[in-house]
Amino acid sequence: MRILVIGAGAIGSLFAGKLLKAGNEVALLARGVRLGQLHSDGLKLRSANSALIETCPVQVIASLETDDIFDYILVVVQRTQIQALLPILRTNKSPTIVFMVNTASGYAPFIDAVGAQRVMIAFPSAGGEVVDAVVHYRLGTGLVRVFQTTTIGELVPTQNDRIRVLKRVFFRAGIPTVTCTSMDAWQKTHVAIVCPIAQALYKHAGNPKSLAKHPDDVRLMIRAMQEGFIVLGALGYRIVPRKLWYLRLPAVLVAPIFSLILLTNLAETAMAKHARRATKEMAVLQQELLQLVDASTLAAPAIRALAAIPCEIQVQPTI
Repeated sequence: MRILVIGAGAIGSLFAGKLLKAGNEVALLARGVRLGQLHSDGLKLRSANSALIETCPVQVIASLETDDIFDYILVVVQRTQIQALLPILRTNKSPTIVFMVNTASGYAPFIDAVGAQRVMIAFPSAGGEVVDAVVHYRLGTGLVRVFQTTTIGELVPTQNDRIRVLKRVFFRAGIPTVTCTSMDAWQKTHVAIVCPIAQALYKHAGNPKSLAKHPDDVRLMIRAMQEGFIVLGALGYRIVPRKLWYLRLPAVLVAPIFSLILLTNLAETAMAKHARRATKEMAVLQQELLQLVDASTLAAPAIRALAAIPCEIQVQPTI
């Protein structure tokens, strides 16, 4: 399988490395400082559960040519970066472009750029960061799958079974994956969850352990998630996946469990690091969530209270 990964941050690099190790022909498109870093140091991966550093001899490129055809192009970038890539993707002739982009506003720009037939939607269950040219990562395996599993879907079903093919490719690379027939609802549900988490973290300088020590803020975060579910229901969207049913339980029951999770390394790797690194993306997603609230005409006081917190990391004064 010939695969291009666009986006050489932690998650794009992780997928490129894992797919290469599984025997696929993989190219990784990078730019700026990261491009130079990959050329000089190579692609290096380190699991959160190991001290071992894997070196992956992935092909690194700086641009995508019109006639350079891949079986799949994985677009793994932040929400704020996608618009600049659409003209490049428009001219390339590869048959399937998998947008692994956080969004609650639908896929009209993707469809306008490359056509609905070529669009697949996915979202990775992984977290991490690049530290000294090494990608420190955590994949969504084991207990993490209770919260989220890498999920893929397509807008227009095709005859070549490409969605099941990609699922098998991911599984062989050690990336547990499920399929979904309603990715728009899935991603709107995801934003209804991650925005309250990020906003609550911003109140505590991005520190999950500090947030865990403030039960009122954790309960506010849970109520905001639940309001988001009500908003989506009012707009006609299902909550996807169904395994998130437990978030509908009373906040006084869910909050203590979340407080314990916030004290773990999982919270730091899978939640806090992205919130701290992607403040601009989270600001866009927060606005998309507020647009859904406005469209529903519901009050959503918890969502609005958290939305008033700036999407930025404010250094706490030392005493």
